Amino acid sequence: MAGLKELRTRLDSAKSTQQLTSAMKMVSVSKLRKAQNRTSRVREMCFRLMAIYRTMAQENDFPIQEHLLHKGYDKPSRVLVIVIASDKGMCGTFNAAVCRAAEEHIQKNYSHLPVSDIGVFSIGNKAGQYFASRPYARMLSASCFPAGEMDYVHLQAWMSEILDAYRKGSIQKVEVVYCRPVNAATHTVRVQEILPVAGVLKLGEAAVEDFRKQGESSASIGSVEEARHRAGFFQSGMVEVLPGMGPVLESMLPKVASLYFYLSLCQSAVAEHGARMTAMSQATDNAEELIKELNLRYNKLRQSGITNELIEIVSGATAQR
Repeated sequence: MAGLKELRTRLDSAKSTQQLTSAMKMVSVSKLRKAQNRTSRVREMCFRLMAIYRTMAQENDFPIQEHLLHKGYDKPSRVLVIVIASDKGMCGTFNAAVCRAAEEHIQKNYSHLPVSDIGVFSIGNKAGQYFASRPYARMLSASCFPAGEMDYVHLQAWMSEILDAYRKGSIQKVEVVYCRPVNAATHTVRVQEILPVAGVLKLGEAAVEDFRKQGESSASIGSVEEARHRAGFFQSGMVEVLPGMGPVLESMLPKVASLYFYLSLCQSAVAEHGARMTAMSQATDNAEELIKELNLRYNKLRQSGITNELIEIVSGATAQR
């Protein structure tokens, strides 16, 4: 029967799809755990570096706050927006949400600037495809970079180009638009200024205070001074800085920007895998519902065919009497 054959084909296709989405969900779960562990380590390293920098800057009279990387330009006129998405799809609204948020942010905050003074750099092929047809300026040697290849080694070389352009004034402000995970299943789009670094350092205030409390609460392991040292705090005179406070603090500024940007990449990866896990879980559930519906229709149609055949047999036998 044509109807039974068609339903059988659709049923096999639905079962195959369910197996695929279920496997992709398990892969995403594994990648999510690895990304969460990496993000946890990078976050602690990032906020410890902020704590060290803040403490050293506060306890010394060196005017690091006047440094270009710290305070930035008075009226930035050339802006670079970095958009972090993914290389692949099948992750729900993850890519669309971050790309739309980036464009809305540009239109809302930089509509007074000419398009030639607004640059967009895409990390992730999906963001690259989205902004390829947009008339934004190309301020770097490349306009897109695959998200899967952006590890800290690649990041260092790429950030050097941004820092050189920032010091020359061809880029006067750098912002990153990315998805920050709320939990394994949900995420929110965030826009953060990474150059100048003053905005990033404000984020570290609450985290630095948490590290201080954690360090003092673990004082039973050693002295309070040791706990504060582990938390990233240094009392005046505890640390001897060579070759001098100025060069050390100045060398820390690009590291703060680079490390926080790497943290944004790690958080985006967590949000991506979480979004793909959720999407594949929903797809698996939908496939299960479709399989149940097709099974019910298949059995009804098959039973109807058997009933019709029985009726024909009984009718033929009755006619021969």
